[in-house]
Amino acid sequence: MPRLIPLLALLLCASASAELRADITKGTLHGYGAMKVYDGQTLLFQATTRSLSAVTASKFSPDGRWLVNLTDQGYVQLWDVHKGERVKTFLAPFARVLNADFTPDSTRLLLNFWGDSTPTNFWQGTRSSFWSLEPLRRLGTLDGKGWDIGYSGNVHFDAAGKRMVTASFRFFGGHAAAVYDAATGAPIATFSRVPYPPGALQTGGAGAADARLAPDGRRALVYDVAGRLVEYDAATGQLLKVRGKVDSAGAGAQLERFAREGK
Repeated sequence: MPRLIPLLALLLCASASAELRADITKGTLHGYGAMKVYDGQTLLFQATTRSLSAVTASKFSPDGRWLVNLTDQGYVQLWDVHKGERVKTFLAPFARVLNADFTPDSTRLLLNFWGDSTPTNFWQGTRSSFWSLEPLRRLGTLDGKGWDIGYSGNVHFDAAGKRMVTASFRFFGGHAAAVYDAATGAPIATFSRVPYPPGALQTGGAGAADARLAPDGRRALVYDVAGRLVEYDAATGQLLKVRGKVDSAGAGAQLERFAREGK
């Protein structure tokens, strides 16, 4: 019998999911994978399927109700933790799936692809999508015209969880940051890109590398690929001020402070 090789044991530190973990083992008989989900030391459920052998990472929803498994075989699994059941397998147009996020209220799921086999072509399949979990249905896409905005794994919320901001870094570079309603996925504002500094090799506006919302959701701070922090009105998209150029470490600290204090 093949030797069991532990793949991951994921611990999350958010509200109800703080003590939850998914232990996944590869190398079981006939290529199957085995998953055991625990709450602290209590086993909630276990499953053994061939698809679990491709899992690379797991995420629990903040309330502990849902679990998503990301894979390197072109799909994402959604599990109902309370029932111990797999709810859906979302199909991706690429092999390794790196991104999926829950909203803070655990009622919505963001994916960086369309989610099933209905798209008519590859580019349609790469459109980021926004899902209601109960009932499970796609609410829409987070992409703009020409896929210039969207979700690529970088999303942050205001303190109330009512608005979310994405910094979409997909394909060949950074796209514009955008704000959405976190309940419906409806777009609220797209931020104009600040032109590159004079003498830069690049032309046009610099895309977003990271972004945060102020606690009240009224303003956004964007770190662009030219290394500048830029502040915007989150409702209108109006540029408020360019704070200046900072290194990535300094930008990270300022973004986190902005998310906590709005400063």
